[in-house]
Amino acid sequence: MNGRFFLRGAVFAVCFVLSVSGNLFAKEGQQAKTVTVSSGSVKLVLRGERGTFQIYALGEDGSETAVFSRADAFTSSYFSLLAGKKEYRLSSSGGAATGAKANPDGGTLVYKLHKIADVTVDFSFARSPESSFDDIVKVRISVVNKGKKRNTFALKGVFDTVLGEKTKTHFSTADIKSINAETQFHDMSVSRWILSQGQEAAVQFLLYGADTTKIEEATLGNKDVLSLPMWCPVFVPVRSFDSVTSYNNSALAVNWPKASLESGAEAEVIFYIALSADGGVPKGDAYIASFDKTLPVDDKANENSKAIVGDESAVPEWKLDKAYVASLLQRIQALSDYDADADELAELNAELDAILEQLRRR
Repeated sequence: MNGRFFLRGAVFAVCFVLSVSGNLFAKEGQQAKTVTVSSGSVKLVLRGERGTFQIYALGEDGSETAVFSRADAFTSSYFSLLAGKKEYRLSSSGGAATGAKANPDGGTLVYKLHKIADVTVDFSFARSPESSFDDIVKVRISVVNKGKKRNTFALKGVFDTVLGEKTKTHFSTADIKSINAETQFHDMSVSRWILSQGQEAAVQFLLYGADTTKIEEATLGNKDVLSLPMWCPVFVPVRSFDSVTSYNNSALAVNWPKASLESGAEAEVIFYIALSADGGVPKGDAYIASFDKTLPVDDKANENSKAIVGDESAVPEWKLDKAYVASLLQRIQALSDYDADADELAELNAELDAILEQLRRR
């Protein structure tokens, strides 16, 4: 009798724990659904069931251009939380309960790490000066300590950009016209912003001025390298954007400073993302300068925006190097050996054709 009572009690306890866990990490209900909101030239897609996000630049003709990689439900762009000495990737696969909801001026992603922290990422629409439509996204990330004791927290964002990968310039800043290898910044007061720009659209990360949060470091590197389980990316100057598993695949990682929080206390990080749907430089600089009069407005960059990307039909000199061509051939061969992404394989072959054509002209 006692044994039967103990067994029933144990079964009840297990069911109760599973029920609580199921509610905590539920993938059903309003917050678990995919939320899509648009305004002006900006479209947000927030996947509550995974905790992932995507931003599209909307053209006047109705075209949509994703500014981050769309692979695997957008999982290659993400935020991470450092709690004490442990890093948590903010996603359902990283152990967080995730959700999404629409707001009057944008949308919100919610992450709950049981007895550790609650994190909310608010995306809100804004409009640059002289624009007749929204072309800016304000990103505010809030961290609340849900533990019983004081703890140290920090945030990191990894953004798998794609627009610059099809041009001769992966990235640029206010003071650097072309970045095609690993680069790291510890102070954005001069460079101010980081731009990924293609022929059809551009995305600009505004990391200095107004109410933006000062960075710890911002790193441009290969996506796989920046996604390694290391809080601070390993930076090797002039290393290319290639890795063993991905070719010409660049990304941005931003680390923000640590904050010590008492139980229940909150800290926040703020930055902005500006968009352009015509391939020109977004007007994020002017937007920040409208709030921070100490900053210059980079009108010259806006006027000469097309010159930064250049003519895609002309292969840049650094891609004509024998080592680069050999790396490209190896990547094509590797993709051909298994069921690879057909679009990526087609792009690589087109790039190889362009290189060979330019070499023939010499």
